[in-house]
Amino acid sequence: MDLSESFDQQIYSDKLKTLYTSNWISTAATLAVAALYVGVQLPNHGKQSLFTWLGFLVMIYTCRFFLTIRYLKRPPPPEKQRAWMWFFRGAVLVTGMTLGSTVLFFYPHDDVPHRMFTVLILAGMAAGGLTVLVADLVCFSGYVYCLLLPVIISCVIYADTFYISMAVLVGIFLLIILRASRRLNDIVTSSLQLRYENLALVNSLEQEKNQLSNRLGRILNDSSNELYIADAATLKYLQVNKGALLNLGHTEDEMSRMTLFDTIVDLDREAFNGLVEPLGFGSRDSVSHKTYHRRKNGSTYPVELRFQLSTQENPPVLVVTALDITERDEAERKLLHQANFDQLTNLPNRYYMQSYIGSAFARAKRGHTKVSLLFLDLNNFKDINDTLGHGIGDELLKQVATRIRSLLRAVDTAARLGGDEFLVLLEGLQEQDQAETVIQKIIDSFKTPFYVESNEIFTSATIGISTFPDDGNSVELLMQYADTAMYNAKKDSNRSYCFFSHELREYIDKQLAVKNHLRHAVNKGELSVFYQPKINTRNEQVVGAEALIRWHNSELGNIPPDIFIPIAEKYGLIEEIGNWVLKTACAEASSWQALSQRPLHVAVNISPRQFRSSDFLGTVENVLIESGLPAELLEIEITENLLIQDTAEPLGILNALHGKNITLALDDFGTGYSSLSYLKQFPIQVLKIDRSFISDMMENRFNMSLVDAIIALAQNLDLRLVAEGVETQEQLDYLRGKNVNVIQGYLFSPPIPAEEFRVLIQPKAP
Repeated sequence: MDLSESFDQQIYSDKLKTLYTSNWISTAATLAVAALYVGVQLPNHGKQSLFTWLGFLVMIYTCRFFLTIRYLKRPPPPEKQRAWMWFFRGAVLVTGMTLGSTVLFFYPHDDVPHRMFTVLILAGMAAGGLTVLVADLVCFSGYVYCLLLPVIISCVIYADTFYISMAVLVGIFLLIILRASRRLNDIVTSSLQLRYENLALVNSLEQEKNQLSNRLGRILNDSSNELYIADAATLKYLQVNKGALLNLGHTEDEMSRMTLFDTIVDLDREAFNGLVEPLGFGSRDSVSHKTYHRRKNGSTYPVELRFQLSTQENPPVLVVTALDITERDEAERKLLHQANFDQLTNLPNRYYMQSYIGSAFARAKRGHTKVSLLFLDLNNFKDINDTLGHGIGDELLKQVATRIRSLLRAVDTAARLGGDEFLVLLEGLQEQDQAETVIQKIIDSFKTPFYVESNEIFTSATIGISTFPDDGNSVELLMQYADTAMYNAKKDSNRSYCFFSHELREYIDKQLAVKNHLRHAVNKGELSVFYQPKINTRNEQVVGAEALIRWHNSELGNIPPDIFIPIAEKYGLIEEIGNWVLKTACAEASSWQALSQRPLHVAVNISPRQFRSSDFLGTVENVLIESGLPAELLEIEITENLLIQDTAEPLGILNALHGKNITLALDDFGTGYSSLSYLKQFPIQVLKIDRSFISDMMENRFNMSLVDAIIALAQNLDLRLVAEGVETQEQLDYLRGKNVNVIQGYLFSPPIPAEEFRVLIQPKAP
């Protein structure tokens, strides 16, 4: 068996072991979800059919349990592993068929919430299977098809718009999850392959090390380094090793008639005496010199020479060690190239361009010309990456780089700044029109599709332009100006490019002014907290409020949160502001308890940066202690963006907050990268339906369906609901009819100052 076959067998064994050892978690999770499903479906189906189905599922997992115990107790030899793989695949296939059969037996046509619940359960099962079955694509594919194909078929059979739409969505989800499984399986296989290759390399290096130890006695003569002994007075070679003869191409007899000056390229007697003078005075043991050696055929190669003087010999001799540094020079050139050029497209990178642009400005100043910076961003590149894969995306970036470079003059430079962002430097311009000509060429070039593997890809670019010296003379500022102009062009779908202008400069200056004033807003007492009441839909009583920050500056006036909050996030001010809001809101909420006849909670929005600060948990604990507010009356609102960055860190923080009896709410659910895994992994207790769904749900059936789906999901998962943005009685009546118990919106009250909220919650005089 050769090395690659051995690796394949080891990888196969590892994958089989992974499948069997991960069986415990999937068994427990699946049975728990199945039990929950049976509990939800009991009111709509007979106990006998549901418990028969559940019993059959338990029987399957019992068989899988004993199969796993048998495998773990006595792992099979390599020749029997494929049979065990088919045992596992068969068990998983039967499991998938049993779970997928819910569509046939428990999928009522006239009960939308339970239909949606069934589909969500099966989709969740499919997504969960990805984590435990990804080691075997056959196993995972069979499992997913068994789960989701019945859903698609049953929806197609009903043959109305709603069910056809659902079939299409489930089909898309099926394709996406199958594609994701292939990518994850490739990653797992590559990782295992690399692991065994590294182990083989370590063994090989160990063998080489042992062989090297046996050669130590022959190191002088057989060394690839060149070793020379020369007369210190005449510099005539007295002795050389085989490495020197091999590298120079001379015979030993020829070398005996030569001196150092016959092989060293750049030294004469005067320069040599100056170099080795410290050896004669004894001030140094050795001196080094980087130069070139000349071979017998006239070619040269770089060497690093080390000279040592030995006066114990008679006559004194010079010992010269020459190290061939050809590979080192090449490595240094490669490192220099890697530091200054993008490895994917081979274009200059941001680091290189920052210094190069400065040189271009200096040349333009001397020649009384202009330089334009074109900041180019590909449109919808993320969608291409997500749908076709990063390999396709990388190849597209290479083709984009080649296409841009082909349109430029020799004096112009294209660079990749990172991701899908490129920079084009145009030199020697007399007028802005010349830059506009190049810009139009680039934009027109994107009208021709890119062909990557078997994919025809259409993409476009948005370009922002700044010009030296018209817009300034600072490299950093002009790059920022070009970036700003590009984002300004993106705001208008009809524009492909935008020149930096006086108006954009004013926009940047305004942002800087907001940032500078915001930096001192807390200390100056310019911030305030307003409170929007939360209303119980059954009795229309206030049950709490959401804390919303407001800012009034004496120079800038009232600045909306959607203006200053992103700036606070961008410049690292949000943590201080967020902590101030938390402290203020908790202190205010603590005072409500004495004014109201019932407990009132307060909800505080927490930004991702504030949430991930190292002392966030300590801050929350201290605020509760200082304010005296009971932990169960504090509700912390987070967004989906916080959860998608990674899982481990947020989960630890949320579990700690949950352990303190603090309520956790997921804000704006459904507006971002929504995933049911959030609700399964994280201890969320409240879902907030975003105002964008509520505002026109009575006129927009799609939004109404989304609201219904969120309500059904929350109620089936025993999550509390809050509907935002309720402005009409019709909306209230609808939500009340769906058993949404808490709402907030202008129908009852806009956000109001603390003193007005205190009046609102006090008991009315009889």
